[in-house]
Amino acid sequence: MVNREELIAAMKTAGASRYPNEACGLIVAAGKKSVVIECENISPTPRDRFMIGTADYSKASDMGEIIGVWHTHTDEPPTPSDGDKVDCEKSEVPWFILGVSKDESGEFQYSEPVMFEPSGFEMPYLGRPYVMGVLDCYTLLLDFYKREYGIHINDYPRIEADGRLGSSLFVDRYEQEGFVRLIDKDVQIGDVFLIQVPTENTPAHIAIYIGDDQIMHHCHGRLSKRDIYGGGYWQKHTTYHLRHKTKC
Repeated sequence: MVNREELIAAMKTAGASRYPNEACGLIVAAGKKSVVIECENISPTPRDRFMIGTADYSKASDMGEIIGVWHTHTDEPPTPSDGDKVDCEKSEVPWFILGVSKDESGEFQYSEPVMFEPSGFEMPYLGRPYVMGVLDCYTLLLDFYKREYGIHINDYPRIEADGRLGSSLFVDRYEQEGFVRLIDKDVQIGDVFLIQVPTENTPAHIAIYIGDDQIMHHCHGRLSKRDIYGGGYWQKHTTYHLRHKTKC
């Protein structure tokens, strides 16, 4: 059972000390009591997003069972974003949000905390806002294969992938995730393209073929969308054509 007073006090303290960045942490059931832990926010955009690293998750797990996730929203109401809802579903535990802001005199103001739980929320494929590691081209691949084919593909921290630095999330992992590379083969629905845009040193973008010469993908900083594939920009910069082994 979460101690509400302890949780609110910890969120206020961390929210003020980390302001204007978002503070974040975990709630752990350690024996007969719950413990509120603050974690490092490793998000590349900490003012409007939080990310808890695997090291903090591991430390918390060593203490006991993780039974909740908390974070603050700075200068925004504590309304769960689409990214919050998606991550809450993945975590399979309740989430808590506290709004933190400053008034004209510089005094901190706090909202009432909001609690929400996994409820089966699913983002549609198209029109998703871009949130790296939560709603991006790789997330679209994971969701599509799970929903359409019942195939689980492992998730990985996006911090490992940066096409500008020559690191790619999927190039070194597609085989272990059950995909095979095709050469000079006709495309079919569900095929995956790894795309290397001119500004990057490795294929760091993923697109899914959905038929009628169209792909579905999610570019950095844009909404997920459909695009024409054949003979255009995306086909020109495709470096890998992949198909899951169950579809070969």
